[in-house]
Amino acid sequence: MYALSMVADTILQDGSPFDFSVVMHFVNILSSRTPAELNGCQFLVYKSFGDVIGSYSKWLSSSKSNIKPLLLFCASGISKSISSNSCSVALRKLCEDASSFIHEPPILDILFWISEGMGEGNLRIEDEEEIISAITHALCSILDKELRKTSLARLLCSSYSAVEKIIDIDRDELLRQNSSAYAQALNIAVRGLHRMGALFSHLAMSITSGLIDDDTISVLFGIFWPLLEKLTQSSHMENTSLSTAACRSLSSAIHSCGQHFQILLPKILECLSMNFLLYQRHDCFLRTAANMIEEFGHKEEYSVVCVRTIETFSSAASLSNLNSSYTCDQEPDLIEAYANFTSAFIRCCPKVPFYIMLRFFVHYCRTIWIDSTALILMLIA
Repeated sequence: MYALSMVADTILQDGSPFDFSVVMHFVNILSSRTPAELNGCQFLVYKSFGDVIGSYSKWLSSSKSNIKPLLLFCASGISKSISSNSCSVALRKLCEDASSFIHEPPILDILFWISEGMGEGNLRIEDEEEIISAITHALCSILDKELRKTSLARLLCSSYSAVEKIIDIDRDELLRQNSSAYAQALNIAVRGLHRMGALFSHLAMSITSGLIDDDTISVLFGIFWPLLEKLTQSSHMENTSLSTAACRSLSSAIHSCGQHFQILLPKILECLSMNFLLYQRHDCFLRTAANMIEEFGHKEEYSVVCVRTIETFSSAASLSNLNSSYTCDQEPDLIEAYANFTSAFIRCCPKVPFYIMLRFFVHYCRTIWIDSTALILMLIA
C-alpha cells in the first residue's frame, strides 16, 4: 500500500486503467470490523490504505458501489490517532470527487454519523476541521434546497451542544468547582467552536460560487449567533483557548454571513471591546474587531461606533503601558493585533471626520512604541 501511494502521481498521469479490486476487497474487510476487533498494528494498515484512498479517490469514487464501504472505512480509521489524519484527508477527497451522488440519503447518514461522533474529543483539532470541511462540501452539493438547508443546520447543531454545555456551567457552580470536569467541558467547547468555524469557512467558498442561497444562511445565522452571544457574555471567555476559538469562529461566520451581521455591528464591537478590557492579554478580540471594521467600516452610519471602539481599545492599560521598545518586545502578539486593528480603522473608515482621526493618531503615537511611518503614510493617503 505504501508503494502504491508513492507511485500515485505516475499512475494517474499515465491514465491507463488500473484494477483496484484488491484494494476494495481489503477495504470491505476492514470497514466491516468493529472497534473491539481492531488493534494498534491494524490501524497502521488503516493509515496506509487511507493514503491510497486519498491518492486515487477520483478513480475509486467513480463507481457508486464503492462509496459506502470507502466512507465506512474512513469512519473507522478516523477513530484512532495513528490513522486519523490520512483517513480524514481521504474523506475530504472522496467528498470532493464523488459530489454527484455523495448526497444520497444512505451516504448522508454515514456522514452525519461521522460528524456526530466527534464530540468525544479524541481527534486532533486539525483533523476535525478537515472532516467538517469535507462534510460541508458534500452537503453544499445537495440539489434540493430544503434538504441542503436542513442538512447544513444539522451539521452545525452537531457542534452546538458542546458549546451549550459550557454555557450551562455558569448556572452550575458545583460542576465548575470540579476542575477535571470543567477542563474537559472547556476542551469539548473549544473543539465545537473550531468545527463551527470550519463549517463557515468552507461555506464562504460555496456562497461565492452561488451554491448556497440567502435563506440557508439565515437559518445557520439564527442557530450560531444566539449561542455565541451567550458565550461571549459569560465568564468563560477568560480562558485563552476558548476566547480564541470563539473569535475565530465569529470571524469565519462574518465572512460567510456578512450582511446578517451588519445590523449587529454595534453590539458585536461593544462586546469585543468590553471583553478586551476584562481580559487584556487576549489579542483575539482586537483581531476579530479588525475583521468587523474591514467588512463594514466603510459604511457612514457605523463611523461613530467604530470611533467609540478604537477609543475603548486604546484606553486599555495593557496598550497604554506599551510606551517603550522593551515593553513592546514583551507583547509581540498584542502589538501586532493592535497595529492591524488601527490599520483597518484608518483604511476602512473614510467617513470618520479627519480631526477625530488625527486626535486618535496623536494619542496612538504618544502611547504605543511602534514604528509609526506606515500609519503616517496611511493617514496622509
